[in-house]
Amino acid sequence: MLWQLDALHFLVVLVRLRFRALWLSRENFRRAVQNEAVGLAKRYKLEIYVHGEPRPGFLAANHTSYADAVVIEALKGAGSVSKMEVKNYFLIGPIVEKVGTLWVRRDDRDSRVEAMQKLNAWNPVRDPIWIFPEGTTTPFGEIGEFKMGVFKAAEHSGHPIQPVVICYNNPMIDWGRDNKKIFISIVHFFSEKVRTSVRCFWLEPVVVGPGEAYSAAEKLRRKMRVYIRRFERDEHGT
Repeated sequence: MLWQLDALHFLVVLVRLRFRALWLSRENFRRAVQNEAVGLAKRYKLEIYVHGEPRPGFLAANHTSYADAVVIEALKGAGSVSKMEVKNYFLIGPIVEKVGTLWVRRDDRDSRVEAMQKLNAWNPVRDPIWIFPEGTTTPFGEIGEFKMGVFKAAEHSGHPIQPVVICYNNPMIDWGRDNKKIFISIVHFFSEKVRTSVRCFWLEPVVVGPGEAYSAAEKLRRKMRVYIRRFERDEHGT
């Protein structure tokens, strides 16, 4: 099949979701996004193997690729914390807005403070939200330092963090390795016919007590690093 047809199918899914965002409730739209994410993963042979079950709490995952967006929404339809630039992405911005996104300008201190205040008051049990604690993508096989946002929010609110470790088996999925922009990365994914499996490990929820945010963040990062070093391996010889 020509890669252009796969790219066209992806565009059709985005258009379909964009229109459904106009009338569906947020809860129903999240289910629609999850169903579409599962369908995209199957079509593009992004084989997702899930270990364990999630429990209520802030949803936290490591971040290797733009494909993580498909993976996490296939795992659980939810909102997210996202950089403000995504809000202006063609088709993608309105879809991300509809699922319930907490926007932040990463280079603006006031915006970061405002986002942190909103996150502190967030109820992730009633309104699930995905967070990448690294704050940006990290190269294949690695995990970056964690930002404190979700850990401070968990400490403040008393809600636990529900972590998941995402481990790919093809380094070509690391679209950020050449500093590509998102749409160039999407074209690369289709034109190069990138195929990968991904193992997703739901870990035990993390409860952050008073004054424990920094130690909880480092403990979780070390634990996730063990999984990444063991399971995120190149099995395609790229």
